[in-house]
Amino acid sequence: MSVKFDVKLTSQDMYRFNIHHAYTSLQGILSLVLGVFIIAVIIVSDQFRDFISVLPYVALALVFFLYIPITLWFRSKRQIAMSEVLRENLHYELTDEGIVVKSDALDEEALLPWGQVYKAITTRNNFLIYSNRVNAYIIPKAQTEDKLSEIYDAFEKHCEAYRLKIKR
Repeated sequence: MSVKFDVKLTSQDMYRFNIHHAYTSLQGILSLVLGVFIIAVIIVSDQFRDFISVLPYVALALVFFLYIPITLWFRSKRQIAMSEVLRENLHYELTDEGIVVKSDALDEEALLPWGQVYKAITTRNNFLIYSNRVNAYIIPKAQTEDKLSEIYDAFEKHCEAYRLKIKR
């Protein structure tokens, strides 16, 4: 069994991955909790009756809410622009041995054996294949709609169920 498909990553795809990764980690969750906490303190406290006393706290809450998304947006654009491999088409082939990835930019191919797949998850826009806790192959669903069922079947066949968080 072999499933072949091609992907062309955009900075938007990379941004979606980075946002997902950030807000499923402690840093992202903590920034949201602290932002909400600051807003709650402003609402509940009697000390903040005028605009001048509230302004620094609102600015701090905005930092917690906006810093991560804005920095990830610029980082995603830079990652795509700086990487010759990510700018080119990526060719995937799911074989019985593992996941073979080739790029138009390089003559080499990479093989991720099925046993080394850390986890595979679906998000609203992407299918993410993690090779470790941080790095993942990003498969935009919009570019592989006709192959998604076959891709999911291959993962369900070759990977342990606890490594998969696939929503069809």
